[in-house]
Amino acid sequence: MSALKKIQGNDLIQGVLKLVVTGKYGKTLLISDVNAAIIVTLMLIPQSLAYALVAGLPAEAGLYASILPLIAYALFGTSAALAVGPVAIVSLLTANTLMPFADIGSAEYTELALLLAAMVGFFYFIMGVFRLGFITQLLSYPVMKGFITASSLLIIIGQIKPLTGIYMSRGNLIERLHTLDISTLHIESTVMGLIAMAILFWARSKAGISVTNKLFGKFGTLSRRLLPMILILLAALLTGLLDLSSTGLATVGALPKGLPSLHLPEFDMALIRQLALPAFIITLIGMTESIAVAQTLGAAKRQRISANRELLGLGAANIAAGFSGGFPVTGGMARSVVNADAGAETPLAGALTAIFLSLGILFLTPWLAYIPIPVLAATIIVAVSQLLEFPSMANLVRMNRLDGAISWITAILVLIWEVEAGLMVGVALSILVMLANHRSPFMAVVGLLPSTERFKNVNHADTETLPNSVFLRIDESLTFLNSGVVEQEVLKQVASNEAIKNFVVVAAGIHSIDASGANMLKRIHQELAGAQVEMYITDVKVPLAKKLEAFHVFSSAPEKRSLSTIELYRQLQAE
Repeated sequence: MSALKKIQGNDLIQGVLKLVVTGKYGKTLLISDVNAAIIVTLMLIPQSLAYALVAGLPAEAGLYASILPLIAYALFGTSAALAVGPVAIVSLLTANTLMPFADIGSAEYTELALLLAAMVGFFYFIMGVFRLGFITQLLSYPVMKGFITASSLLIIIGQIKPLTGIYMSRGNLIERLHTLDISTLHIESTVMGLIAMAILFWARSKAGISVTNKLFGKFGTLSRRLLPMILILLAALLTGLLDLSSTGLATVGALPKGLPSLHLPEFDMALIRQLALPAFIITLIGMTESIAVAQTLGAAKRQRISANRELLGLGAANIAAGFSGGFPVTGGMARSVVNADAGAETPLAGALTAIFLSLGILFLTPWLAYIPIPVLAATIIVAVSQLLEFPSMANLVRMNRLDGAISWITAILVLIWEVEAGLMVGVALSILVMLANHRSPFMAVVGLLPSTERFKNVNHADTETLPNSVFLRIDESLTFLNSGVVEQEVLKQVASNEAIKNFVVVAAGIHSIDASGANMLKRIHQELAGAQVEMYITDVKVPLAKKLEAFHVFSSAPEKRSLSTIELYRQLQAE
């Protein structure tokens, strides 16, 4: 518990309750939080229903995943604006994880979703307590671009069936296309879905933005964000009045009345071992997006965000989802932005959203049954289409071929193989490229720019050099990965010039050194001394100096690592 005590934050208890006790949480803050909660609730109802279907779960699971998790996050998280709940990518990962273990729609599948959520919560909790958030750095920008783009495309393709009735199985792109059966096309579903999709896309176009701004003035943005809910309500009303379900139009159907019952998932150790890696991947993806969104929105409002407390908040949210009928959740970008824009000032806005959603479940359940599945599919397609980053991936290829290749390889493998496998391959490739770059550090012989104290690469500028001295700048920390390459370069420079009497390592770009790097410097120092060549290291930063001292590098001649490059240059020049 001592690790927990060190983590501070501005959560519901430490932040809001403190404001209430001190009398600083007044009517203005309350109105802002209530206003944001109402707007986010109106967005969350259709989204939670839709993303539950993406996860292969009953629609009500999406609603359940948006009640207790929101309250749990508010108790532990530090972001006033982060709106926790079902999101597209995590829903897809949930489905891909659970399909091999149980049939979609079965009670076993639903129970596995609870177990998966609890495991994701456990990983969040462990990473928060032990401050392991840095692990998300394994997900490089190219990998995330390729992964999110390909996953979003899979989600969009997966909505063809609910949108049009055209059958295709779940799985990768090849499996989906192989099982596609156009004969199952349902005309009424297709017409309704395409009309809804056209309206939603139009609202995002320049013409749509212009028209809604003229009609609703300062509420134009809000009207566009609430348009999916408005469309769903109109479609449900039309379906109920015209009895369109009798034509074969799929609807959400009757939802269980009342709030979710609470029960723990069954903890089967064999299943836990099999679900561990997918659960960890879901955790990484969720925390990468959530913390980035929370910090961005927090900076805009000058609110402090504790990354480690955020992990605890997300962990609590997923554990809550695990015993309240939900599935893995995380912070949604679109909802969080709306939450911030609507005026959310404290985490109480999230708790109020949960309360309003609970009231909706209690009193609106009969009406939700008439919501047409094709319209939900249309809202998913339009929302997820914003995550397609093919132009950015093409730019990556032009800017850096390796980064571009990693991004496209990740995307292709996610599409044609498995989502998790594609991501892991992308991470592995990123690490290999990083190790390869680190293994071959940039090194350059430098000289003095005339009439200055600056040193530049002799191949890129007209510089002054000393006839009996070589100044080699190394732009990388010295580790076991590159120590051999550096040693070879130093010996090569010395062997190629018999007149060398002084060899200088310019360490301005060396930030750290490990035991292998230190032993390499010691070895070179001894070898050069045997050849009557003096070795120096200049521009040593304080962290590097401490490491050199700890490893006893130049311990017998500390003056050889205490000078700046220009000081040593002038000294050798005078000699």
